[in-house]
Amino acid sequence: MFLEKKKAHLAVITGCVFYSMNGLFISRIHDMAISPVIFYRLFFGLLFLSIYIVARGKTSDLRLKKKKGSLFLQGVLVVTCMLLYFTCLKITCVSIAILLQYTAPIYVMLASPFLLNEKIGKESIAALFIAITGVFLIVRPEGGLSGIELSGTYMLGMIAGLLSGVVFAALIMNVKVLKAEYPELAIVFWPMGIAFLLLSPFAFEVSPAVLYSNLKVLAAFGIVSIGFGEIFTILGLANLKAQTGSLLSLIEPVSGVFFDIAVLGIALSSETLAGCALIMGSAVIISLNDSEKLPEK
Repeated sequence: MFLEKKKAHLAVITGCVFYSMNGLFISRIHDMAISPVIFYRLFFGLLFLSIYIVARGKTSDLRLKKKKGSLFLQGVLVVTCMLLYFTCLKITCVSIAILLQYTAPIYVMLASPFLLNEKIGKESIAALFIAITGVFLIVRPEGGLSGIELSGTYMLGMIAGLLSGVVFAALIMNVKVLKAEYPELAIVFWPMGIAFLLLSPFAFEVSPAVLYSNLKVLAAFGIVSIGFGEIFTILGLANLKAQTGSLLSLIEPVSGVFFDIAVLGIALSSETLAGCALIMGSAVIISLNDSEKLPEK
């Protein structure tokens, strides 16, 4: 069933809030490399999704139809986006990784008119520039853009970050392609299952003792980010223009900032506050001026 636009907007924002808790969980996981963390996050998330689908009597939603290749592609995109993002994170820093991945709305806005036949409105262009400026103010590198190196290994990290933004954009647009054939639960479940299988070799990179000591945090991580986060995000993205959904996804770094303040006690600078205000303002512009007309089922 198609959601009303306001509900779809709210679904994307809610999903991004759940996703923004990732840093809180990562900070509480010890003695584990990032690859097995991602694997067990997927494991517990898929377990939660399976229980939810069975309890709701929605198993028929998982029936495979056409566009199986697009489903498989979505799973590959999920894994690729994770690996590129964390490669950038390891080589550069958190701020650069976030800043480059959230260039995705630029690519969506450039590609969606050709791939999805979506029109670019003046409001979308204005909201894009406002939001990207806000992201930069929130996560700006130390020393600004002049502090970014442009050679050697650092450049490899920059390229990985830019590619993670491109892949993230492709992931958002592919949701719209899949929505024509599959309900939202299938768009969530099958790509995550494919990503789980692709990352399964990393399951054995952690000892049983270390896994047991992190089990509660990993379980909560999977349920919150994959269970709630993925369901709400896909529910919203599937029922909005790709441009609108990609711009609303920029709420995630804003939520992350406030979770850092509330839970981790990190101080809030005036630049960060200004960046948050700009992103929230861009979300308001998109919500008020989105002219998309969703078809009735």
